[in-house]
Amino acid sequence: MGLRVRAAGLPVVFRRPMRLHAYVLGHGRLVLRGPRDPEEGRATTVDVEFADVGSMSVRDRYSSLTIRFADAEEEARLRAADPRNWYDWRAFVLETEDGANGHVVAGGLHWGESAAPETYDSFLLPSVALSRFRPEGAVPAEPVVVHSAWPPR
Repeated sequence: MGLRVRAAGLPVVFRRPMRLHAYVLGHGRLVLRGPRDPEEGRATTVDVEFADVGSMSVRDRYSSLTIRFADAEEEARLRAADPRNWYDWRAFVLETEDGANGHVVAGGLHWGESAAPETYDSFLLPSVALSRFRPEGAVPAEPVVVHSAWPPR
């Protein structure tokens, strides 16, 4: 079964807790998740995916989240901070009710709701198996040496 895609305008407001769910470096994908919580009246899971991520400044949790396009001044500031060619990238601003801001510079933004449980990787990243700590599995070996860089004296 394929996903049906519907165009939607911004800003979009998620009046529910959202958290950083996954960042897939090799694919340039960032997923924020609003888990279902039947006790709080949320019967669905919301996933928000930024595709082809060029840069970002995000929090690990949001009590609620508004995503909008950056205005001209905000975008100019982000372009000055990242002078690479943007090609199809757009600047998205993440805002919370408490006034904290963040941003994601990416090629696309998608979101959807489903009855997927919290343990489901992401319905927006079906081809990517996300790494998870599985206590029932074998624990990976620890490194013999851990290196840490210190400033020269």
